[in-house]
Amino acid sequence: MNDIRQKLPFMTKVAFGVGSMGEIVFLGMFNTFISIYYNQAIGLSNSLIGTAIMLAILGDAISDPVVGMISDRWRSRLGRRHPFLFAAPIPLAISLYLIFNPPEMLSGGVAGDPDQMGLFFWLMCWTVLARLFLTLYTIPHFALGGELTKDANDRSKLFSINSVFGYASGALFAFTAWGFFLAGESVLADGTVIPRHLDAKAYGPVVMTACSIILVSIFLSAMGTKNRIPLLSKPPIDQERFSLTSFYKDLLGALKNPNYAFIMAGYFLLMISVGMNETLQVFVYTYFWELQTEQIRWFGLASVPAIILGATLSPLLMKRFERKNVVIGGLLTLAIFVQLPIDLRLLGLMPANGSEMLMPLLIASVMIAAVGFAAGLVAILSMLGDISDQNELHTGLRQEGLIFSARAFFAKASNSAGHFVAGISLDLFIVLPFEAVPGELDSGVVWRLGVMSGPIMVSAALVSLVFYARYRLTRADHNRILDELSKDQKPEEIDDKASA
Repeated sequence: MNDIRQKLPFMTKVAFGVGSMGEIVFLGMFNTFISIYYNQAIGLSNSLIGTAIMLAILGDAISDPVVGMISDRWRSRLGRRHPFLFAAPIPLAISLYLIFNPPEMLSGGVAGDPDQMGLFFWLMCWTVLARLFLTLYTIPHFALGGELTKDANDRSKLFSINSVFGYASGALFAFTAWGFFLAGESVLADGTVIPRHLDAKAYGPVVMTACSIILVSIFLSAMGTKNRIPLLSKPPIDQERFSLTSFYKDLLGALKNPNYAFIMAGYFLLMISVGMNETLQVFVYTYFWELQTEQIRWFGLASVPAIILGATLSPLLMKRFERKNVVIGGLLTLAIFVQLPIDLRLLGLMPANGSEMLMPLLIASVMIAAVGFAAGLVAILSMLGDISDQNELHTGLRQEGLIFSARAFFAKASNSAGHFVAGISLDLFIVLPFEAVPGELDSGVVWRLGVMSGPIMVSAALVSLVFYARYRLTRADHNRILDELSKDQKPEEIDDKASA
């Protein structure tokens, strides 16, 4: 029997990582620009935007475990994962294009009023489809990473490279979008001068660029890992066919593992904060800090070395410390620094808007938060790979698709709630008006935006750390699991400690 801890070729790791670029660029467009595009550039209510995004992500959450379990059972000459990698990118790119190109009859054109319900249903339908096509790629892609290698350190490096490619390319794309495509100002028909990212007509080139990156990166990843198909796990011939019964049975079976349940609970809470931040961040840059697009672009660029540092540092830290300690340290760093400048401004301790000291302090905070986020994410993905090995020893099945997709199910369910709460808060708590001009908002609106984007937003992320602290699968336990798998030991002979 081949050594299940055999190291992966470096170029295979690179090819796997390239695929994350498509996902992150899509999410960058989805999370950063949809709310402000539909609200300030077109005129759709933030409550309807938040509802549409919530429904789309909830649909995505439901489809994640289904796609994961179908891919676990898929049999073809391209293996279990690659058919999905080849099928997803074209419809995903088309859906993203249509999200940012609603019919003129709905948007109201130059002179008319936007059709609120028509725009809502357009946004909802295409975001639901786009998130479904994203699932067809991301779940098999993450599952592929879980089975490409079982060596704990090699797996950490694989997901580290994946994080570097994904978040570094996302940051560079954001820098280009803000600094080139959306840079400067636009003059409306009535002579009003607005930042360019508040002008609907400015989005065409950046959307086409994003669609191109999605197509190229996902196809390159699929082709670059295709040569590993003969070496990957195959579903048992007698495995139970997919059905709703088997779906719930396997999902509940996975959650019986306490280590997996704690990760799910932590991720659920963390993603509530992430969802709120994704919706509110561009409003914070525009109206709370009153930054120009030429300034906003630097946050993406500054994140690149920070993400690389965090993702590279994570495997090194996991050699010395247990994975859960790296997760807790990384996410605590993220939770503190992602909103620290906002808290300090609310206390009157930050420089005034326009001050020369403001941007360096904001960029430093973003960079430190990015290091923590990247380090924590790599550790979480590595933990899920370890749980896949533990699950194989218990059940005799490789179910990376189930393990990674069920994680996405709980994360996206809570993430959708975060988007919904943020959208509702913009209308009902913050009370942000249409066609708002930076620097001219009522001080109460700005203060409420800060409270929602700072202490309220981060509270769920801090509570998530309690659940990550309960994770008990140690490095020693995982090594024993790999030893047992190498000997083809029966599930009932597992050491009780490994399942603690």
